[in-house]
Amino acid sequence: MRLERRAAMRICLVGGGTAAACLVMALARAFGSRDVDLVIVEPSDRLWRGSAYRMDRDEIVVNAPAAMMTLVPDDPGHAQRWLARQNGSGAPNSWTQEVFPPRHVYGRYLEESLAQTLDGLKAAGWRVTWLRRRAVSAAPSGDKAMVGLDDGSSVHCDHAALCVGNPSGYDPYRLTGHPSYIPRPYPAASALGNVPPSASVAVIGCGLTAVDAVLGLRAQRHQGRITMLSRDGILAAVRRPQQAGRPLVLTPQAVRKRLEGPFPPLRLAEVAAMAREEALLAGATPGQIAAELSLADWGVKRLRRQLADREDVRDVDWLQVATWALITTVHDWWPALPSSDRREFFLRYHRLWASFTSPMPAATAQTLLEMASSGQLHILRELEDVTPAKQEFVVRAHDRTMKADVVICAATAASAGRPATPAGAQDLTASLIRNGCARQHPDGGLCVEPETGRLLDPGGSPQHSLLALGYLTSGTHYYISGIPMLVWRSEAIAAALATGSPTGAAPASSDLLAP
Repeated sequence: MRLERRAAMRICLVGGGTAAACLVMALARAFGSRDVDLVIVEPSDRLWRGSAYRMDRDEIVVNAPAAMMTLVPDDPGHAQRWLARQNGSGAPNSWTQEVFPPRHVYGRYLEESLAQTLDGLKAAGWRVTWLRRRAVSAAPSGDKAMVGLDDGSSVHCDHAALCVGNPSGYDPYRLTGHPSYIPRPYPAASALGNVPPSASVAVIGCGLTAVDAVLGLRAQRHQGRITMLSRDGILAAVRRPQQAGRPLVLTPQAVRKRLEGPFPPLRLAEVAAMAREEALLAGATPGQIAAELSLADWGVKRLRRQLADREDVRDVDWLQVATWALITTVHDWWPALPSSDRREFFLRYHRLWASFTSPMPAATAQTLLEMASSGQLHILRELEDVTPAKQEFVVRAHDRTMKADVVICAATAASAGRPATPAGAQDLTASLIRNGCARQHPDGGLCVEPETGRLLDPGGSPQHSLLALGYLTSGTHYYISGIPMLVWRSEAIAAALATGSPTGAAPASSDLLAP
């Protein structure tokens, strides 16, 4: 009796950047030696690095320790061991809470890890195809999916996963086209290379991208004044020493139990109260909590305080415990909040969230403090307007007016005003909406099923064959930034595809997200 071989599952990844890399690794773990036909649709000439980990200056470093940047969630030492083997590569041979490798070195880790994994999968029978085309449409085709390409051809598959990356070109003051306006500071070596050494530079933003812009200017020995500007002047927080505390109150299990029980709808005030209780149990004082949540403490003053505070961190650090609690539960409580509470969160907590969840290395913070102390770096808040003139820009912020020779945009759109999709995927998402298999989320991206990332049609029904990972899920998940979260979400998507479950399977351990 001859047994028929089961047909291969065909999975199409739309996008070949960092999100797609994380999903490929998760698919490899979920499917193993099962017969898979993997198609990657990516028009650029290089896979896996995305925009964040391309070749750049050594001074532009990752901002998280090795265990958080691993592509293998059950092997937290995977990235660290790879880095230790890079002798003579210009990278540090250790990766700790204090020492971080350049972003471009991490990009090589992505490339080499994916190459090794795909070689093993091909040897096990997988078929892997890279189509250097742009996806312009997608729709269900029976119980399968069809992805249309810009050359008129199409990819028929069992499942299509949309990993299209983040938007670029945010231009709140309509400066595009001005010869001295830089819309994005990456790669810093080329984007900032033509800035005159003595120019007065205004950097729009105070997050990690803005910090990288400042470090890029410093690396090329910039001598002119540099001013970082934003609405609130809150810099990325200073990363604190590693600690051993774990959440006890605001846990995924507790939030899910709360949502499943016969209780009134979950509100933002209740989540905030649980986070506060978590912080107090971990040793915080009410004064410490108030200081970190105060928008009155900003700029260099806040930077100096956070550098001093990290010296007092012991085995259990309340700020890291509370941050971890919020990160590991946000995908449960965020979709459950009413729209009025989400708007309140954007107004009151969004910038603080970005600061705490994406901290900068202490060495970077010390560099910024030294630049501020020397008089070169300034931080202003209450940014109102940037107006182009013939040879310069007029900037109004904090009840004052200043002039800048160069403006660098290192900010992203406010969450409530997020564009629906990255510019390069507008045709694709427009087709999804036009075909009735997706709808825009009011907070950004497309509506997806929280557990699996499956697109939701206008009636709220999940599309079995169409999924999304990364930015396109930002409205539903809110927080989707960084390698740890992409790996975590990839595990859930891969489990849903491998098991055929309509609700997915349990994601990887939240230990991966530990600060």
